[in-house]
Amino acid sequence: MRKTITLAATAFALSLAAGQADAETFPVKLTPTYAQLFKGHAKVGIPTYHLNFVTSQQATAVAGIGARTRLAMVLAGVDEATMRRLADEAYADLRKQFEAAGIPVLSAEETSALVDGAGLERIPGNVDKGGGGPGITIGKSLKRGYVTYGPSAAPALAAYRTMGSPLGVTGFASIGTGKMAMPAWNLDANLVSPSLTIDFAQMEASTGSDFLGRAKASTSGNMAFIIRQGSTVSILNPMNKGYGAAPGGMRPDKDVVSDEVFATLEEGGAPVRVGSMTAIADDNYQMVARARGDAVVVNLPVWEGLVRDAYRDYNAAIVSVAVKIMKG
Repeated sequence: MRKTITLAATAFALSLAAGQADAETFPVKLTPTYAQLFKGHAKVGIPTYHLNFVTSQQATAVAGIGARTRLAMVLAGVDEATMRRLADEAYADLRKQFEAAGIPVLSAEETSALVDGAGLERIPGNVDKGGGGPGITIGKSLKRGYVTYGPSAAPALAAYRTMGSPLGVTGFASIGTGKMAMPAWNLDANLVSPSLTIDFAQMEASTGSDFLGRAKASTSGNMAFIIRQGSTVSILNPMNKGYGAAPGGMRPDKDVVSDEVFATLEEGGAPVRVGSMTAIADDNYQMVARARGDAVVVNLPVWEGLVRDAYRDYNAAIVSVAVKIMKG
């Protein structure tokens, strides 16, 4: 059994001691599902803005009874208040960027009335937690635990959960476009609901055999700040005087990864509540199990700065597409 951890360890002390680094540029490219997605309306509304944080990862590889391994990594050093505040900031920044581009934005009261009129359920407590979990792996598997927060002015919507899908596929097609279309038409607005996913590690699991034909299994994990490709943007474009709507959306063409050092790694430093069990050998070479993961302990100012850079560039990509279509 083998577990390998690859770390970009060079200059950790210098990078972390320096605090917040220069602004990061995340080259987010979004492609709409069809070219007319924003056509026909002068305004936009933002019913919700989901900010999803991956909080745990688990890689498992099983090549046989004697060749199996599991590696868990857990985000540490970030509290709920910080994540909620960043969700508020991300929403406010998108509003600001639309307005700076000359596109009026519906008020929070107007979008709240749209949500209520459509009978959409807000997620209790404005927080959704899930993912991860125990289970049987045949071959290899990667699991993620996450937490989603919505802004206080546009809370998270139950029908717009995206983290349960590998590509974050969901949207207004499944939440009653008819009920949203007429009031959105009357307000002359497209409805835009982003779902930005921030990850903290890149993990892999593999199985195979060595040169003697013996089964082998390995897992590895790198700390990395990532905007995931599953960061979808759901868009509702009302048409036919509000008697119909064209639901669609867009998402990044790939994961966008930063090289910035934002955390330190503490092996075995975190409890794993999602059921991860890593097989290891004790001093007597007896196989035992531990419900522990490696803690990725963030340097909070650096990590927060990266989150802000991420949502600004993600938001800028949204606005860029809207401007091109609405004013093109």
